Amino acid sequence: MGLIEELMKNNYLITPSAFYLLNEYYDGNFNLGQLIKFAKSKGTFIIDSQIAEDFLSSLGLHVKLPLEDSSVSAPETGVEKAPEMASSEVQTDIEPKIEETTTDARVLADGSVEITSDSSDVESYVSTGEPPITEGNETSSTEIGGEKSEFVGGESFVSTGELETPDLGGDVEVESGGDDSSPVEEPRAPVSGVSNGDSNGYADSEEYYENGNGVKPKIVYGDYGVPIAYVGDEVPGEEKSYSVYSDVVIRPKEGFKYRAREIKDDWNVVFDVKNVKFEVPKAKNAAGKEGEIIVKAYSKYFKSRLKKMKRIIRENPEVGGIIDIAKLSYVQTDEDVTILGLVNNKRETRKGYMFEIEDGTGIMKVFINRNNEESKKFFQIMPDSVVAFRGRYSGRNIFFADKIFLPDVPKFRREKPPLEEKVYAILLSDIHVGSNKFCEKAFERFLEWLNGEVNNKKEEELVSRVKYLIIAGDVVDGIGIYPGQYNELAIPDIFDQYEALVNLLRNVPDHITTFIGPGNHDAARTALPQPGFYDEYAKPLKRLKNAAIISNPAVIRLHGRDFLIAHGRGIEDVVNFIPNRSHHRPAEAMLDLLKLRHLAPTFGEKVPIAPDPEDTLVIESVPDLFQAGHVHVMEYKMYNGVFLINTGTWQAQTEFQKMVNIVPTPARVPIIDVETARLRAVVRFDQFCEGV
Repeated sequence: MGLIEELMKNNYLITPSAFYLLNEYYDGNFNLGQLIKFAKSKGTFIIDSQIAEDFLSSLGLHVKLPLEDSSVSAPETGVEKAPEMASSEVQTDIEPKIEETTTDARVLADGSVEITSDSSDVESYVSTGEPPITEGNETSSTEIGGEKSEFVGGESFVSTGELETPDLGGDVEVESGGDDSSPVEEPRAPVSGVSNGDSNGYADSEEYYENGNGVKPKIVYGDYGVPIAYVGDEVPGEEKSYSVYSDVVIRPKEGFKYRAREIKDDWNVVFDVKNVKFEVPKAKNAAGKEGEIIVKAYSKYFKSRLKKMKRIIRENPEVGGIIDIAKLSYVQTDEDVTILGLVNNKRETRKGYMFEIEDGTGIMKVFINRNNEESKKFFQIMPDSVVAFRGRYSGRNIFFADKIFLPDVPKFRREKPPLEEKVYAILLSDIHVGSNKFCEKAFERFLEWLNGEVNNKKEEELVSRVKYLIIAGDVVDGIGIYPGQYNELAIPDIFDQYEALVNLLRNVPDHITTFIGPGNHDAARTALPQPGFYDEYAKPLKRLKNAAIISNPAVIRLHGRDFLIAHGRGIEDVVNFIPNRSHHRPAEAMLDLLKLRHLAPTFGEKVPIAPDPEDTLVIESVPDLFQAGHVHVMEYKMYNGVFLINTGTWQAQTEFQKMVNIVPTPARVPIIDVETARLRAVVRFDQFCEGV
């Protein structure tokens, strides 16, 4: 029996790098008992590269460091930081005496806003007006691929003085000030999540093993049968070496008036995966094989997608009637018709672009000439997405298309009635409590700010009207998410991570309703959609007052405005398949998903999809706002009346992110005007994050 098996039999785990160090010395220079005794003396049941190195050193053996050892730093990539919003940014040091600045803004001929800063007197003012409604086109905080797009907005750094902003209905960026910076933690990269469920993802899969001392450490098995231990051997009476923030108690500022308290609650979770009743795929008899069951489940899944997408595309008045592929043989070859299907594959040819689509009645090859303006949509279409083509059938199993219809969203939408009073929502994601890169000081400063510790009248107006807080996944850093993570954890216990999160969130004022959804780092099923957190691990979340646990994805209706909340893993596949897309520009990738009306169109790539009989990742109804996270970069964009925003993170940059060139934008708080479902302000606390 090998080293790994022997350790697992005795309830110990070993990382690949540690195995690399120890395996060649096993049996010849030490035995299992010596290794276990050493690990127990270190108070751990996970043998990582550092434990292995120390153990071999204690035996006087030469140590060869593996490449992934924490002592080997990742090379700096020198990647230039991605541009964020379309506003110019003024960086200043925080001094005891704050230098005041003002902003002049003027509207240019193309509709964008030019912002300049100079030193002058200021007037405390925050616009509460509505942003101009842009119909039928897109406005963005960035420019990509030569396609120009503007974002009406500006920013204001409160710590350096109040900036006057004209009532353009744009964006105000605010930096919450202070007089010192505190060490923070870095943001973790988006990697595969913790899976601790059965094949359908709705029940926990866990076992308990006796360790000889009467203690039962809890072990959860991950995606590939790799055991992930969440709880180690605890010595009775021994205090933990890390904090779970039980001493963080923040009370509302005395005399601070919250206008949001006087505004009646008006929210409803209109879509949640937990409310969709699924039948677990099961064999009808003992002869049934698991593989066959899963194939049948995915067959139902894609039929569900096709049915929903057909309804969406038919809502487009330009499409007209859609004919089944099997009926094309009855159509005249000179007659224009429309067909629709799942894109099995696509490729570029010398004269144009070829698709293979399937609609349940048959499979058809579709060709479009490269000289056709519509052929540009070829690059926006991801595998397994559903699109429609108008053209003529050749009679030889090839359809010649003249027009391509994406599901997309309508250019014009009916206006919703105004609210009696302004009410705001704060959108967050990727907090990653438990990581040693978590920006804890910045998050505590944010909680103080939310409790009335503001710097001026501008901030007072913003805070007083905040009534909702939405957190879109990765609330904790998790355990066993990626190799070597154990060495990067400030809180190495999943239960304590959720306890720490709750100890922080309990300081949110009680008039604010908090919505919390899972991400790939959370104790939830890895595959999408994620119905929620596993109660076994996230039990402390139920103690939070005025908190609602939502699924990933979910749709929350706030005062009649629909907010689509998703963690955003589908961005990974967009970056892989669509040219000129990157993790630095998540709003662009979110727009691609919105145009395809699906949160994770491609099957079998980076994003795992659960074999549910219904595709609940289809964006069936057009939201007023689409929120995502996952990639740790804040960016926002406007498209056909839908506001898209990726809400960044609360981690500073990790070594892993340096290797994959992800430059996070941590500790930024976007505040949304619920009435318009647009960005009202961005309040920044990143000056409290070390390494930013």
